[in-house]
Amino acid sequence: MDGTGLRILVIQTAFIGDVVLTTPMLRALRRSRPDAEITVLVKPEAAPFLKGHPDIDDVMVFDKGKEHRYGGMLRLIRQIRAKKFHVLLSPHQSHRTGLLAMFSGIPVRYGYASAGFAQFAYNRHLKRDLSEHEIYRLLLFLKEGYCPELPPVHEIDSSLILAESQSSALKAVQLLDSLAIGGRGSKPVLLAISSIWPTKRWTPYGFAELAGRLFDAYGQEILLVGSKADSAIAEQVLSFAREMLPASTLPHIRNICGQTDLLTLYSLMKRSMLVVSNDSAPVHFGCAAGVPVVAIFGATTPSLGYAPIAQRSAVAEIDLPCRPCGTHGAKKCPLEHFRCMKDLTAAQVFEKVRAVVE
Repeated sequence: MDGTGLRILVIQTAFIGDVVLTTPMLRALRRSRPDAEITVLVKPEAAPFLKGHPDIDDVMVFDKGKEHRYGGMLRLIRQIRAKKFHVLLSPHQSHRTGLLAMFSGIPVRYGYASAGFAQFAYNRHLKRDLSEHEIYRLLLFLKEGYCPELPPVHEIDSSLILAESQSSALKAVQLLDSLAIGGRGSKPVLLAISSIWPTKRWTPYGFAELAGRLFDAYGQEILLVGSKADSAIAEQVLSFAREMLPASTLPHIRNICGQTDLLTLYSLMKRSMLVVSNDSAPVHFGCAAGVPVVAIFGATTPSLGYAPIAQRSAVAEIDLPCRPCGTHGAKKCPLEHFRCMKDLTAAQVFEKVRAVVE
């Protein structure tokens, strides 16, 4: 088909950070098939970032935990079959995604040979290149599969793009106003102090010392960001800050965990000076927002393919022979010393900040 009337489904139901890293692939797909109707299937938390995205026509939701558990999978399969897609692109490797592909009724189905149920789910099998960054792995998936006419993947635009809603932008501005931030020349520094995986979390002590260094250097408000569940970690940071920082600095370090949903957090980043984050989704949000980003790596390493590669980004880490100790991190250090985070100093992280800011 020449693209007119062509319907393409892209399945990416991994973590929200993985969805962000998929946006260069979606842009390349749109450039190669400008007249096609492109639909993306994602988890509920990712859908708002893609609705209104310039390279996507429609967004479908796979709610694994609630609506589409058990019999709900059958309803979703029926919805997919009813849309009569011509091509499926599935860089996600889970077994549930494989089941969706298997019963989708889509005639041409691209997936990784290493994916769950790959033999039955896909009729076009691709190899996942672990030596590349995830952005380029996804672009290779597209070029070596459905769009061979693409240029070499390192020549393709790798910048990240997310849609920003007017409501999230308004919420971010209102939050800054409520914190008395947002005047001329005032942009906060965001510290994303948590992660789902404990071994990906830098120490509260480290974040507290870094907050003091950042305020001394740049004079901007320091906001500790995360979900409501992360507030306890933020309070640990503030507790250490009270022990080591001047009293005059303390009012400028604030815990706003739980005060932003993901959309508002992204809009807040677009109005910030800097993002420092553990190896987690806020790293990729910050890159998409176009602000300087420093990512802190402990249990994981950039070699796994998920480090920031935006122009104004850097990684703070220390070299240890035990790293990486897993693909996603773990609940505790397998060797019980946790040196990857405990030995990383605020001075080392601050030097990375200076490199991307100044």
